[in-house]
Amino acid sequence: MAIVATLSEQKAAGGLSFVARSSDINATVIDDTVVQKNCSLHIRGNLLASLTIEPGAKVVVEGSVEGRIVNKGGRLLVNNKAHASCITAVGPAEDEARGILKIDLTAVVSNWERLAKFSTVECAAGLEGNAYGCGIEPIAGALARNGCKTFFVSDIPEARRVRAVAQSATIYVLGGLYSGPRDAFADVNACPVIYSPIEMAEWDLFTGSHGWSGGCALHVDTGKNRRGLSVEEAVAFAPSFRNHGVTLLISRLDGLDKAAKASNDRQIGLFNELRRLYKGVSASMADAAAIFVEPKAHCDLIRADTALYGVNPASGANNPMLPVIELYARIVQIIRLSAGETIADGNGWTAKRPTRLALVSAGYADGYPRCEGGYDKKLHAIVGGRPCPVVGQPSMDLLAIDVTEIPDPAVVRHGNLVTLIGPQTSIDELAVASKSTGCEVLNHLGDRFHRIYHVT
Repeated sequence: MAIVATLSEQKAAGGLSFVARSSDINATVIDDTVVQKNCSLHIRGNLLASLTIEPGAKVVVEGSVEGRIVNKGGRLLVNNKAHASCITAVGPAEDEARGILKIDLTAVVSNWERLAKFSTVECAAGLEGNAYGCGIEPIAGALARNGCKTFFVSDIPEARRVRAVAQSATIYVLGGLYSGPRDAFADVNACPVIYSPIEMAEWDLFTGSHGWSGGCALHVDTGKNRRGLSVEEAVAFAPSFRNHGVTLLISRLDGLDKAAKASNDRQIGLFNELRRLYKGVSASMADAAAIFVEPKAHCDLIRADTALYGVNPASGANNPMLPVIELYARIVQIIRLSAGETIADGNGWTAKRPTRLALVSAGYADGYPRCEGGYDKKLHAIVGGRPCPVVGQPSMDLLAIDVTEIPDPAVVRHGNLVTLIGPQTSIDELAVASKSTGCEVLNHLGDRFHRIYHVT
């Protein structure tokens, strides 16, 4: 391995430094650097400049990370995580964006570890829907580096993105056989989830003609009209499951409240009967909610889904998950209303007293949900550390916040950031106020935010 103290010899026009071979640096890096494909860089010092990691490249930083990181499909390991601030930033530039969305990768990993500790079996991660809107590459990369071996995605494009950052992972494609061309599963080494005898017949035809033995999962509907094979169809496949290459048997409970206990017991009983017929095949039934309340459904593999991202898996109880998301938007205007005045797009909201409103740069185009009747006194944003009511309805680009009770005008100034989601205003609170779900709120957060992936 070449030992270099500086990258000056590899500088190109524009001041960039390119790493074109495996290199060590025993110093602080102050030059913007690109680590090219399949190369490695070991920095025994701090990283103060921007760093771009190309596909297949690997970077290890022993010190702190203070520069901007752009990971295009490589690997980054920071051994001084207590001092690492930004792992990567994507989307529009911060000064051009509607707001800032911060995603705490340490919290994601901690939530996965917390869920895994509730069981003695393997814990997989759900990354479908672009990791529930949070971004597949940073999430999958962080989880894979910390021991997660199995991932669930929606389709083949998502499987490719996981494979780029988790080369040895097992990947199941929940979209089924129709989420991509048949040979794409072999190209990316991903397993389709099969939902019907027709899909199984088509998959058998492909694997037989191409000699591919990567395996597939079988999704069985043990409850009320969910997508999947019927129990009877699954029983019929059982004698020849090895010929079909089945590597995982999947089902899901219909409900987890007290009223669903009898039906849950029935589903678990049916699934256990199938497990006996599919002896030697791993089985998975429990998502994050079932991990906590239904140990009998743990089987061989539990599936961590929205709980990874801080959404409460235990409805009606304290959230056992760490918060992952923080969302900030800027104040773009201050307006004053007299009692009885209304605001545009407020859908009937009327000031009941002399009111000062801060209009901030986020709306339903950014995924901030609308609520019938508005949010007055139901939801708060944090302005200068103080909770302030969100009023009326969001327009496409704007949200109104009542800042009448804040006496210091310096706190409510044009350009100041307010917190829309954070420790004091959770995703679940926003979901309740909008009569939505945490999963929907999370998935709808748009691409107009400057996204920062960081560790704590």
